[in-house]
Amino acid sequence: MNLEFLTKEVKINSRKMLTVTLLSSTSLAWSFFMVFSFENIFKNFTGNPTWAYLGEAFFFGFGALSAVIGAALSNKVDRRSLLLVYITLGVLATASIAASTGTIFFLLSSVLLGLSLCLGFPSLTAFFAESTVVEERARVSGIVIFLTFILVVFGVVVTTISSYLLVVVLMGLFLRSSSYLALILDPHKKEKVKQKSWRNVLTNRDFILYLFPYIMFNIAAGLTIFIYANPSSEYADAIAIGNSLHYLGTGIFAFVAGFVADRFGRKQPIIFGMVILGVSFALLGFESSPLSVIVSLAVSGIAWGFLIVTYLTVPGDLGFPGSKEKFYAIEIIITLIVGLAFTAISEFGGVSSQPSLLSGALSIILFLSIIPVLRAKEILSEKKLYERRMREHVDKVGKLVQESKKT
Repeated sequence: MNLEFLTKEVKINSRKMLTVTLLSSTSLAWSFFMVFSFENIFKNFTGNPTWAYLGEAFFFGFGALSAVIGAALSNKVDRRSLLLVYITLGVLATASIAASTGTIFFLLSSVLLGLSLCLGFPSLTAFFAESTVVEERARVSGIVIFLTFILVVFGVVVTTISSYLLVVVLMGLFLRSSSYLALILDPHKKEKVKQKSWRNVLTNRDFILYLFPYIMFNIAAGLTIFIYANPSSEYADAIAIGNSLHYLGTGIFAFVAGFVADRFGRKQPIIFGMVILGVSFALLGFESSPLSVIVSLAVSGIAWGFLIVTYLTVPGDLGFPGSKEKFYAIEIIITLIVGLAFTAISEFGGVSSQPSLLSGALSIILFLSIIPVLRAKEILSEKKLYERRMREHVDKVGKLVQESKKT
């Protein structure tokens, strides 16, 4: 099997590539796994739903706060030291789950998990961006997200087969401690550059235009809480199957999306992802059944693959040198705040909805959110796209000449 397409025109060296993918994929996999497992973990600590919901609020709230702190520390603390603290804090937070007893310890563990969720996220994503060039960044991003969701699916399968709390903790420790290997492979140095202010970041026109669909994507994901709240046993099984297909689809199509984004630009994957996400919600509106839930979740995985890869790439493309951490921090803060808001409305307010009521509105919102992207400039310049097409054309001509000589 010819795997030349994986490394063609890639400037990042193999050691740096290994470091970037290992650090990013294990960190992201741990985060997704902990979010996925949070509800089941803390059902072990309290029979009172109110305390469980409060713990979840601490988890998301302190996660958003830790992203702000991490971005602020990124230019004041050595990057490798910050990442070491980030990983170690995650290991301790995961281990604290097994040691926690009683409501107070449960809430403290929630705070610790929240702080460890995103403290180093701005730095590790900035490291990812600085280690790649714009022409290859999406492909590397696709590989990172592919590996991330392979690890997530593995963790979900293992903890589903054996639902013991200790197994969940051990899987979390495995995912989080794997990141230590990346610190051994690379010094993770950061070039000292004066950082731009938050105001400069938030007034970056193209970033805001690209960010709007991301906000809508997160809102749409948050609204699904209302659709899947309090499912019957039949629908609960369908949701479990659908989620597995969703994660698997995200990983596979993230790999595809990386090559598409580097070949055709950043706009097309975002537009395609939003359209497919709109279609996945529309499917729920036609007929609400366990099968439609499975299909909808599986199709949404395709959209997630395209969108997550692109939005891991775009802040690195548009971010100011030395201030990319702030761009990435804004994305993760939006994700956590939206998740916190909809979780609170659903669980504290007891709000739920029929799929048919929300699916149409969600589809329209997602389709309309494409408009700002159409107005944004394409990050991959026409010159770079033209140069790539010309190189590919020259390569094809060269191969034809070689073949003609042989015959």
